Amino acid sequence: MINGLKRIDNVNCACNFALNQLYNYDFTMIIWSMSKKFFITTPIYYSNDIPHVGHMYSSLICDIFSRYKRLFGYDVKFSTGVDENSQKVVQKAIEHEMDIMDYLDMYAQKHKETWDNLDMSYTDFIRTTSEKHKAFVQQVLQKTYDRGDIYQGEYEGLYCVGCESFKKETDLIEKDGKLVCPDHLKEPERIKEKNWFFKLSKYQDQLVKFYENNPGFISPHFRFNEVIAFVKWGLEDFSISRETNKFGIPLPFDESQVTYVRYDALLNYLTVCQGGDEEFWPGIHVLGKDIARFHAIYWPAMLLSAGYQLPQKEIVTGFFTVDGQKMSKSLGNTVKPLELVEKYGRDAAVFYLFYDLVIGSDGDFSYARLEASRESMLSAGWGNLVSRVSKLADKNDISLGKKHLECFDLCKDDEEECLQDILSLTPVMIEELLETKWINYVLQLWYRGVQAANTYMQNQEPWVKLKSPESAQEGRQHLEFLLYVVKQLALISAPFLTEWFAKIQTILGNDLIAKVSTRETNEHWRQAWDLEEFDVTLAPDILYQKLEPSV
Repeated sequence: MINGLKRIDNVNCACNFALNQLYNYDFTMIIWSMSKKFFITTPIYYSNDIPHVGHMYSSLICDIFSRYKRLFGYDVKFSTGVDENSQKVVQKAIEHEMDIMDYLDMYAQKHKETWDNLDMSYTDFIRTTSEKHKAFVQQVLQKTYDRGDIYQGEYEGLYCVGCESFKKETDLIEKDGKLVCPDHLKEPERIKEKNWFFKLSKYQDQLVKFYENNPGFISPHFRFNEVIAFVKWGLEDFSISRETNKFGIPLPFDESQVTYVRYDALLNYLTVCQGGDEEFWPGIHVLGKDIARFHAIYWPAMLLSAGYQLPQKEIVTGFFTVDGQKMSKSLGNTVKPLELVEKYGRDAAVFYLFYDLVIGSDGDFSYARLEASRESMLSAGWGNLVSRVSKLADKNDISLGKKHLECFDLCKDDEEECLQDILSLTPVMIEELLETKWINYVLQLWYRGVQAANTYMQNQEPWVKLKSPESAQEGRQHLEFLLYVVKQLALISAPFLTEWFAKIQTILGNDLIAKVSTRETNEHWRQAWDLEEFDVTLAPDILYQKLEPSV
């Protein structure tokens, strides 16, 4: 849980800090393929509302990994989209007195506008009503049917339209003397239909064996344990069609019924890897804990039946509360991404969401803590460092950034030694830290570097040394070294804090650094990282404008 700001003011860093961290990795987290193809997906979001902060969080995980992977030379596919073949969408369209496809077009556009305005670097946006997806789903269904893994039967059970899933009585809670869905607080409908079923039970032993051979398949590990326990308890076949629903993808072997939305939706990840992009599969899925069972059990079994390779990894996120309360429309406390970024900026939102919160944990969102982290850590910490260094260097006509070994030798206290270790990182080490220690760890490591650089500048006082002819050369070396430090810290967090990175490129005024882009695969980042001496044409600027006082 995000319990406040974890300021690390007394960091005890040994000289081998970074190397020690690499040697102490928890290797139950798999290191992803070193091939130069990288595929990552968000879940596809229901097309009945605009995205909220939970959707933003999942999408940002994919965006950050995608941007880093491009810097490391990977060809990246980052997929997101909307889940449209659902009964709840039909109901919403009727409520709004709209044609179903007009309604879906409207919300697909709202989702795209949200992600585009948040500068998400996705490469694919899939709609499950597309002809490409429909054709592929029918192809997979036919394969599975031909294999004998789909059969007809009668089903009677409780169906929650809000969840788009069948419920057991043990899944429900009591409210006002009735059994209701714990997420939507509504009674499920009792339906009785003649449906088509998938032989999930047939794949129970194969799934258990797969989990045992791939302990890093689901992260965090406690979610992995929940999935194994559920599978070992015994799997039941599940319905993959609806007799009464008419909006959806017809079964190729029985056009009187349409595919169950969960079956159809899961196949979107493979749909985007067709038509010449097959080599991107398998990939990594980022998803919410409420749909972990579908992704970790149903989806792998469907793939085994149809003859496809299973995903590399599934990263399961937690839920957000807002100031301790469940986020809901009725309470009016839904956090809207566009409004969040418009007021605080993308950098502040990303830093706040990922600095303290470990992926997989539930978190409590607080506007007060967001404002505090923006002002005290980004503005007063990082922004102040960049401003002081660039202004003082510009004032003294410094035109060079340089990795002075003499300046490294001056790092004496624990915090300054931490700076030595961070600057000793290599691109390979950064990539491994990101993939095994996760995003929040890299952000915390980066911020320790920011604190250490501020401490170094305060201890060495280059502005004082520049005033004396005897120490002026030493003062210039300090500033050249601090420009090198700013460059390295900027490159580490370029995929996180995209707004200020563009400003840093302008502030430093170096041709190679200006070419670095997290939106395309290139070698400029590695080349810029390796620069031990580089020209600068400084243009000092303020990274983070002060916020207007809250009303």
